[in-house]
Amino acid sequence: MRAKKASKLRFYWIAFMTGVYTFWYCSKVVTGSFILKNFRPFVTRQMIAWSKHLLGLIQVRVKVFGRDNLKENLERPIIVMCNHSSLYDIPISAVALNTNIRMLAKKELFKIPVFSAALRRGEFVSIDRHNREQSLKDLANAKQKMLDGIILWVAPEGTRSKDGQLAEFKKGGFHLALETRALIVPIVVKDIHKVQAGNDLTLYLNQTIEVEVCEPVDVADYNKDSRAELVETVRTRMLDALSHSKLENEQ
Repeated sequence: MRAKKASKLRFYWIAFMTGVYTFWYCSKVVTGSFILKNFRPFVTRQMIAWSKHLLGLIQVRVKVFGRDNLKENLERPIIVMCNHSSLYDIPISAVALNTNIRMLAKKELFKIPVFSAALRRGEFVSIDRHNREQSLKDLANAKQKMLDGIILWVAPEGTRSKDGQLAEFKKGGFHLALETRALIVPIVVKDIHKVQAGNDLTLYLNQTIEVEVCEPVDVADYNKDSRAELVETVRTRMLDALSHSKLENEQ
């Protein structure tokens, strides 16, 4: 079936139910944080369930390639770096990777009632992009989370692309990777801008979205002097993955 533009009535229904699901799962995370001992897997389950509901509302199916490249058993800090074109990049990443990922999120999201409480209790990390001193503190907090076993999801572009093209990368995530000697796992969500793009809230339903997990980049092979080379290596892998479709090859 072809993609179908959501009618105005359908859009409002999706927006309403997105709010309902978000409030419900945020409330579960906040409540669970006070009563559960082994809390981290619970948060991961709630995040994945929330993501599946949101994708169900827009009838998106997720096809994952290269999932084995996310090497979780090496006892190394891991940063997942993902292209960022849509409001749905995070739920798609959560469903595709199905593990303990937490997002490095802009500070404005930590001001929304209930949602902000769930982010804080759920070990998500705030980043202040307009205050260098605070951003350094935020990155130090992110470092501690990673060393404690959280897989950090970062959008190196910093903001959503409007056309699905890979924008210029910010340096913060790479600085953090060098400090923690992490593995960087680049992933790409292909053609998600055809579902919803940038700040345009038009929705197109009933699509299959391809996610490719690329070969990891070992930051141990780089240092601060070769950071530009590290950035270029990650960017090249993402561009290569975006340039072809494994899904089309299957069909």
